[in-house]
Amino acid sequence: MTKNNRLAPTRRALTALLATGLIALGSGTSARADDSGGLESFLDAVASPRGASYAVVVDTSQSMADDGSYDKVRAVLPTFLKSLRSKDRVCLIPFSDGAPACEMVSRDEALQNLDATLPTRPDGTASNFGRAFEQALDGLQRTDTDVCGVLLLSDAELDAPDDPRYRDFGASGWSALRRQASGLPSDRSLTGYGISLRSGTDVKNVLAKVFPSYRMLDTSGTRISAAMTQAQDDTRLRQAALSVDGDRGKGIAVSWPGTRKGRPVPAASDIRVRLTATTKALPVRLTGLRIAGLPEGVALASDLPGSVDLRPGESRDLDLSVRSATTRHKGWKSDSEPETWNLSVTGKVSTPLATAARRYVGKDARLAGGPVGEPLAVEGTARTSADPLRWIAAAVAFLALLVPCCVWLLRRHRPVQGTVSAEAVDARMPLQIPLQGRREVTADLSSLLESAGTVKIKSVPGPLREQPPIRLRCRTADRPEREIICTPGQTVLLCGIEFHYTTLPAQRM
Repeated sequence: MTKNNRLAPTRRALTALLATGLIALGSGTSARADDSGGLESFLDAVASPRGASYAVVVDTSQSMADDGSYDKVRAVLPTFLKSLRSKDRVCLIPFSDGAPACEMVSRDEALQNLDATLPTRPDGTASNFGRAFEQALDGLQRTDTDVCGVLLLSDAELDAPDDPRYRDFGASGWSALRRQASGLPSDRSLTGYGISLRSGTDVKNVLAKVFPSYRMLDTSGTRISAAMTQAQDDTRLRQAALSVDGDRGKGIAVSWPGTRKGRPVPAASDIRVRLTATTKALPVRLTGLRIAGLPEGVALASDLPGSVDLRPGESRDLDLSVRSATTRHKGWKSDSEPETWNLSVTGKVSTPLATAARRYVGKDARLAGGPVGEPLAVEGTARTSADPLRWIAAAVAFLALLVPCCVWLLRRHRPVQGTVSAEAVDARMPLQIPLQGRREVTADLSSLLESAGTVKIKSVPGPLREQPPIRLRCRTADRPEREIICTPGQTVLLCGIEFHYTTLPAQRM
């Protein structure tokens, strides 16, 4: 078994511990990693593809020879460099009274140049932390990575008597270094990590002096390899947290390849919709996919997938086929006219790593709620036909108006079935006037009078279920028109004539 394999269980345990600690610091809650594989997969998926940058600052003063501290550092550095990702960048800065420039290189190049970069024995005359940090910050500011880490390995003795800028912690150069370390853009993160090769406080003090964010990983010099692995994993967790924040508000963009903006597309033609993940780190998932804007009666000729999964920046095309016409029963007659439909893609956007982001870095993956993009204008044909329901509704409305009108007319002009007999004083026989269901009857009274005369008989308005009274209006040659109301079975005297009103026994209204 190789040394790398022997360190793997320790590394996984440290990574899970770091993830739990970061959540506790950031949100006040704790979380337990499901397993190391889940955390490693999350970091591999979400940590920035640009990689991280590391400046490894190694003290080469003579005091590092004590207790074999320098030999321990040289022994673990190859393991640390091999564990870096292919996109990571690293520079090794040996320092004593001064420090060389920090040139960021790949892990493979750093391994090749390790012996040439670090002296075989520590023979420096000073431990000038300030000059080492100057070079480290200059090198890190020239990288394009979003997360940086400075690893300081020293025996905890500040010794720079000939440098007025960094002679002691009260010298003037430290404030400038602090401003430089604090001046990174908001989308970049820098942390200083301290590994003290023997007991002392100078390593912690110098980190606190320069870096707004710093951590002491080892204060005894007995677990150098584990501390360097811890620094790397902590850097990747910070990188993952930045990536989750950087994808906030992003999701899926919708476009329509092969179409011209502002020009409707014929509905009968093939239509292609392109879904593109706008995230840089988080994979996205679209569920409940639906094409909105299709008119009633028009459906897609092909089924849409239930969900679509996209890697960051990945695109996927879906081919749609839309029928060219729709038929609607909404008019009084059949007709056909062109119509424009605005199609858009709807659904719910999420990420499969939402739970892992909350668990490992204490961040909510707040993506856009749905796909974003301009709708597509599609030109089709709308055919309308006579709507039977509309005609039925019109007929019902007409009847609803007709029935009350008929009832009102019947109540006002009730038909009467019966007989009115008219008898004069000196007439031999009475005159029988049949009503026979007519609303108004006019009878000639000449046979009962010495002069001409008429009588008009009309029902009186009232409820239909009752036997209606009648109104008699009599006009003679020598007298003005007179009228009287006569109820069923009643006899009245009008114009010198007795009128008797008799209804049929079967009449019931």
